[in-house]
Amino acid sequence: MLFDKLVDYFLPAAIRRNKTHPRFEEFRVIVSSAVLALPILAVFPLFLLSLGKAYLGYYLNLALVLCLLFSIRSYGHYRLPMSLLAVVTYFIIYDFIKDTGLIYSTHMGVMHVYLLAAIWTDKKWGWIAIITNVLIFIIIYRQTIGMSVAGDAATMLGSPLYALILHCFITVFLGGLLAYEQMSQEKNRQKIRSLQDQKISLLDEAVKQRTEQLSNMRQVMAADFHDETGNMLSAITRQAALLKLKLQDNHSALPIADSIIRNSNDLYARSKDFLWNLNHNSDDPMELFNYLTAHGQQFCNQFDIAFSSVAKNVVSEQKKLAPFAALNLIFIFKEAMTNITKHADANEVSIEMQYFDNKVIYIIQDNGRWKQADARQSHYGLMNIERRCEKNAFGFRLFREEGTRLEITAPIYPFFS
Repeated sequence: MLFDKLVDYFLPAAIRRNKTHPRFEEFRVIVSSAVLALPILAVFPLFLLSLGKAYLGYYLNLALVLCLLFSIRSYGHYRLPMSLLAVVTYFIIYDFIKDTGLIYSTHMGVMHVYLLAAIWTDKKWGWIAIITNVLIFIIIYRQTIGMSVAGDAATMLGSPLYALILHCFITVFLGGLLAYEQMSQEKNRQKIRSLQDQKISLLDEAVKQRTEQLSNMRQVMAADFHDETGNMLSAITRQAALLKLKLQDNHSALPIADSIIRNSNDLYARSKDFLWNLNHNSDDPMELFNYLTAHGQQFCNQFDIAFSSVAKNVVSEQKKLAPFAALNLIFIFKEAMTNITKHADANEVSIEMQYFDNKVIYIIQDNGRWKQADARQSHYGLMNIERRCEKNAFGFRLFREEGTRLEITAPIYPFFS
């Protein structure tokens, strides 16, 4: 809607998209009232012009309203331009009143409209317009009784004192009622905000306690898993080695013993990744990068491949990966490193981490050759990588120009300790 777009345009930048800002409602009411006044102040003077009435004052008001809007948009302040607008508006209205019958003028109704607009727009200080309206009514009344026109007008319209009392009563009654209602609504809003803040604080504390419980649970699980499963796998490996010694003459059984040892060692190595992921710090993007760097260095040394790593745009702000994202990234990069040693014929490998506001990109690159896949065979390595990326909402990009470059993008989230 055009009106909403205009209101959003004139709101201060810090408040425009933040509806939870403490002053959002305050600025929105002022801006929406000013935007609503623009077409009225632009069109109504044309009607006055057709009647031969003075109209330039309204265009002056229009210019001041525009100044108010741009002051709010540029500086986030409205008190000074709004006060100036109020004073000028009183002078403009008074100028119309003094030339059209003073206390009997039809323009006296504009004073009541101005009062309602002032209280509605400025909830904190708008009630002052009640006092200023009454003072101006008294000034106009004193001028009215000092002019000869008062006697003739009083015959048809009543005494100036009656008109003064009537206007003062309307101003005090309507202004007081609206001001009281505005103050009551503001108090209710403050109570609601206070209750919301209290509930949010309680929720934050509950989330913090639950996070600590889950962290402790992960630590206990990691320790228990390491003690039980690690010891069991070590026992299986030792027993398989003894079995191999006893079956040296049985050539058909030796491959089975070797397979048991190999699978046991492989399972133990894989369980180390799982145990590391259970650690609370595994959700830290930098902690994961250090883990990948350590593994990459150790892995590439076995194949006489030069290895390097670099982290860019790292900040101290605490943001975390999603749960188990680190474990899947470890599996992806291990699969990529295995593919490099098997197919790329590379002698240089590098990994890189690029840190952004809401995501982190992990990159692995080699200087080898891209081996064109055989369409007749299944290629589980690349398929597994793509499947893991899709399952975990990771971004996946593969470049095959100078060597092979694999980019995995993972979302990160604010972390509240």
